[in-house]
Amino acid sequence: MAITHRSLLIAARRGALLSVTLAAAIAAQAQQFVIDPVATKTSYETKYLGFFSLRGVFDRMTGVFRYDITTPPAERDAFIHVLIDATTIRPITVDTDVMRAWLRRPEFFNVEKFSTIEFTSSAFRHDGEKLVAIDGALTLTGVTRPVTLVVHKSGCEVATPQRPARCTASADIVVRRAEFGMSGWAATVSDDVRIAVELVAVAESSGKAPANVSAMPPRLVP
Repeated sequence: MAITHRSLLIAARRGALLSVTLAAAIAAQAQQFVIDPVATKTSYETKYLGFFSLRGVFDRMTGVFRYDITTPPAERDAFIHVLIDATTIRPITVDTDVMRAWLRRPEFFNVEKFSTIEFTSSAFRHDGEKLVAIDGALTLTGVTRPVTLVVHKSGCEVATPQRPARCTASADIVVRRAEFGMSGWAATVSDDVRIAVELVAVAESSGKAPANVSAMPPRLVP
C-alpha cells in the first residue's frame, strides 16, 4: 500500500491522540497517594478528673489517598481510606504495663476483637482553595458512625525530577467513648477523646511509595 500524505496525517493524529491519552493516564495515576506509615503520626488525648491530660499514640497507620491537586476544589476527585492499627496503642502520660493492658481491654479499645480503627471518606469540604473538613464513616470497636474530620492545615507538592508528589495534612476529630461502647472508667475519664493525625502521603505512581504498606480492600475504592 502506498504511503500518502493523507495516511501520514491520519497516523500523526492517531499518534497525537495516543500521546494525550497516555499523558492523561499518567496524570491520573499521579493523584493516587499512599500514606507513609513511618512519617505519619497518630495520637489520642482525653481528660482524667476533668483536667489531667491522658495522652498516647498509635504507632501505625496505613491507607490510600486520592486527591487531584491540579484542578479547582469543586472539581477534585478526592477520597481517603485509612486503617489505624489499634494493637499499636501506646500510652505516653502513664506508660506502664498495667496501663497498656487496660487500654486493650473490652471496655476500652478491645484490640483483641477489633484490631483496626477505620475511616472512609464520603465528601471533602473546602473554603475557597482551603480544605477544611472531611466527612466520612469511622469504625471503632466494631461500631460505625458518621463523623467529620476537621482539617487545620494541608498542602500538596507536585512532582519534580528530584522528588515525587506528596501531600501533608494536620487534622483531628473528637469522638464520644460511650457511642462506641468504651465504658471503662466512665466516672473518672472524660467521654470525649480527641484523635489527631499528622499525615504524610506520597504519590504511588512515583515508584517511591513507602515500603510495608498494607494493601487497601478494593471494595472500598470507588
